[in-house]
Amino acid sequence: MSDELLAAYRATRYAVLDVDGGMLAEARIGEHRPDVDAVLDAHGATSGVFITAWNPRSAPTHDDVNADAHARMAGLFAARGFVALPHAGFGEDPAWRAEHGFFVLDLPEQAALRLAVEFAQNAVVVVRRGESAQLVLSDVMKP
Repeated sequence: MSDELLAAYRATRYAVLDVDGGMLAEARIGEHRPDVDAVLDAHGATSGVFITAWNPRSAPTHDDVNADAHARMAGLFAARGFVALPHAGFGEDPAWRAEHGFFVLDLPEQAALRLAVEFAQNAVVVVRRGESAQLVLSDVMKP
């Protein structure tokens, strides 16, 4: 992963949203956030994974393609019985639009990484109650 892309991931704000788009909590890589813990606690969860289907391999992608991939990912979570709260990632670069995705409760890390590969995503962000958010690279990033 390039230093520039890694810096972009680290500068991104990963927001857990309510159904109306209001922010419930915000995570940042390397930081522990009590508001994320509160979301986990409210749902009886011990962890959550921020994952998106938008912009595979961090390449800007047409809105229709992103929407289709997002809907497919939502269907997978629903079919597997996972609670997937809305999420948006807000980068520092104003030229990069917010990416929408999911904050999936108690999704095992390895399952999240398999989905990341399936949707050509470079990484996921994992948060465990009481711990800092961690960037976890997928096999998409391996040569």
